[in-house]
Amino acid sequence: MTTTTRTPRFDIAARTAILDRVEEFTELPLLALSFVMIPLLVGPPLWDLSPNEETFYVVLDIIIWGLFAIDMAVKIIVAPQRIRYIRSHWLEVMVVAIPFFRPFRIVRVFVFGSRALFAARRLMGVDYLLVYALGIVIVSGTIVTSVEGGAGSSIHSFPDALWWSFVTVTTVGYGDMFPVTFTGRVIAVVLMLAGIGLFGGLTANVASLLIRTDKAADAPMNDILTEVRLLREEVANLRRDGG
Repeated sequence: MTTTTRTPRFDIAARTAILDRVEEFTELPLLALSFVMIPLLVGPPLWDLSPNEETFYVVLDIIIWGLFAIDMAVKIIVAPQRIRYIRSHWLEVMVVAIPFFRPFRIVRVFVFGSRALFAARRLMGVDYLLVYALGIVIVSGTIVTSVEGGAGSSIHSFPDALWWSFVTVTTVGYGDMFPVTFTGRVIAVVLMLAGIGLFGGLTANVASLLIRTDKAADAPMNDILTEVRLLREEVANLRRDGG
């Protein structure tokens, strides 16, 4: 006679709540790491890197993969129904489980990079705006590094492209570096427009935060005024009744 053990309902609810908190806590850092991972995977096969630079890219890629692996392991352990969780996240599990199989290196970009699309619903938050600004700078720098570097170009490496992307997205535009290819100039236009939108959103969020702070500071005074008004009405009622 076989006996089956069932997970109590309260245990399922507790595990689900913990899993939700873990996913909420790790969503933003993993989103940032997803952006960082793009040049690490694109750079070694496409760019002219020195041996030290290539070693650095590989080591950093392994470290980020390790963080994704730890995140996946924790979520599988915490999940109330582990098999179902693995089935629903089978591609992420496979990519983490086979980290250095070359075809899966490109898949990792799409799988973990898709976090950007799913997290876009929270784009109005300051933290997400900053991470997306970082992502735009990294992705633009990766593309520009891949298409620039020829004669007449002032962008010869990924650090150069990152500096140019950061200066462009902030609409500062020093002019010390600039793209000369058609693709590079298209990326420049996208960065300029994105910079206007991103920093406009940041300004709006800061203004909203200041307004909420002012309202919170005025709340105690408003409560006191309300109490005084009620007391005056009560005194007036008592005088009227006494009269």
